[in-house]
Amino acid sequence: MKRKTGLLLALLLLLGFPLIAAGQEMHAFKGPFAPASRGEELLKALVDYTDPDSVEMILDGEPDENWNVRNLFFRVRGGRFAGKVRVEDISLSASFVALDPPAKGRGLSVKKAMRCNLQVSLLESDVNGAIRVFTSEKDGDWKDVSVRFVPPRNIEARGRYHVNNPDLVILAEVSTGLAIRDGVEIWLEDTQLKINRGEQTETVREAIRKLQPVVDIRKFPFPVLLSELKAGNGRLEIASRTRPCPFDGIVYRYSR
Repeated sequence: MKRKTGLLLALLLLLGFPLIAAGQEMHAFKGPFAPASRGEELLKALVDYTDPDSVEMILDGEPDENWNVRNLFFRVRGGRFAGKVRVEDISLSASFVALDPPAKGRGLSVKKAMRCNLQVSLLESDVNGAIRVFTSEKDGDWKDVSVRFVPPRNIEARGRYHVNNPDLVILAEVSTGLAIRDGVEIWLEDTQLKINRGEQTETVREAIRKLQPVVDIRKFPFPVLLSELKAGNGRLEIASRTRPCPFDGIVYRYSR
């Protein structure tokens, strides 16, 4: 019997089902909900900020009257940032978090936090989807852009770049590395270009320079420092030096 139970637990973990400790308090919601506690208000603020498929949030206690939380963990699946970019998976843990009280018209707002650890997973298909939306909505110079994540930390991209003077459309293929700078930015690095009009190479290089940095996390509500970056198998993984880890506490769950 013990062997069967152990096998079942192992199977659940492999399938990605988080296990709740016996006696752990849990609040679960599906679709729109009206919060009835500070913890639920914080969950709703997180849901409103990320527009996710699902969220699991863990607190070691309800926020106090000043909206302080000693320990916090959350995992957001299928979050949509800026209404366009879908993020497959984002996990964060933090300690001694001071929050602004959630309010209508104000997003998730963190005054200060310590020991913030982050792990993010982006799918190639989601990035390409966001690029298609962005380039179709904006009357810009890049069209038909697609990217591919290549090990260990590289991106291959292909697209058409419109040059106004002279009036040309350039087919550009780009192979570039990715590098973390100052823990808060991701830059394209060691970029290699292949274009159908060699005389316009510097024009395309200048257009790429204007994209830098391609990621800047300074506006993310929690102060995190990036340390690790890995690409391949259709995804891009970004993380702090220490990975976020859940703990026993009050569990809040939301699904779309």
